[in-house]
Amino acid sequence: MVSKMSKAKLLITGIVSILAFFIISSCAPVVEKVDVEREGTSSEETGNTLEEGAQEPEDFEVVDYENAVIGAEITGYIPSYLCTDADNYVKIQITNTSDFTWKCSGKDRVCIGYHYYGQNVDYSDYDKTARTLLPDNLRPGETTTVEVLINDITHEGFYVIQIDLVLEGHFWFSSKGVPVLEGKTYFGSCAE
Repeated sequence: MVSKMSKAKLLITGIVSILAFFIISSCAPVVEKVDVEREGTSSEETGNTLEEGAQEPEDFEVVDYENAVIGAEITGYIPSYLCTDADNYVKIQITNTSDFTWKCSGKDRVCIGYHYYGQNVDYSDYDKTARTLLPDNLRPGETTTVEVLINDITHEGFYVIQIDLVLEGHFWFSSKGVPVLEGKTYFGSCAE
């Protein structure tokens, strides 16, 4: 009987060690750098120089969003484990395939948000989740890399996460047929 107890303790210790490694390696680190690729618009080519953090002024035309081409390509992946008690950052790339420039601030800005649907728990939210701002205005054809903040899920369980773009005050891009980045993940505590 003592031998069976020792084997059970060893088995439990091994499982706990594996789970601890999985949890620690799955929580995404905070990354502050955001890259924006622009073809043919470098400051060396244009002669323009900006102070760090400054943004080029742009004149925006009035866009008829009901008749505009709405499009985006979102690539990346959603980790299989995220934390209920910490900010989670999911790195994605977004390409603007719309026919208008996405504004990163002000009225009619485009943000990155997400929807979540509990699979074995009764929690979901479509519209009131955290938003991540674009680092800069994004012209048609341009691509940016963004760390999307996911921090609204506080109940442990399995969830489907859908990363989606939103034109604030107007619509979610998925409502216009743009595919979301979707993944199933388990939310659990990362507290020690």
